[in-house]
Amino acid sequence: MYMSTERARRHAGRRGQAALEAMMMMAFMLLLVFGLMHVTMFIVTRYMVNYAAFAAARAAEVGNDPEDAAEAVLANINWWAGQNDQMPVEVYQENRDGWSGYTVETRVPFGLPIYEYVEPEGMLISGFAPVSIQSNAPSGGDND
Repeated sequence: MYMSTERARRHAGRRGQAALEAMMMMAFMLLLVFGLMHVTMFIVTRYMVNYAAFAAARAAEVGNDPEDAAEAVLANINWWAGQNDQMPVEVYQENRDGWSGYTVETRVPFGLPIYEYVEPEGMLISGFAPVSIQSNAPSGGDND
């Protein structure tokens, strides 16, 4: 009986060490998982803003409203529920590196807790798509 009491006393400290190690690793794993989710959401948003710029350029090319096209694309990802529960979307035409096209900009709330120099409205994501507007283009594009 003396051996089992001595053994229990010797191993009592190791159980606390294992629990502490598990908690430390769990904190690291959660940081890794949520960081990966954060980066993935940013990449998806960047892709969708580029697609919104393409949709705006395409709509302008066939004579439709570019803002409606960009807002329709970005309505599929509403990470940021601002006023009226919609993402803030800005669409404007500009010349960039000799190309005329449409720029779509939006702000997303990613990075606010961990980045010191992010504006309160969120990070600005911008996409650009060149366009060549033709005066005689049919409304259905190449299919008419």
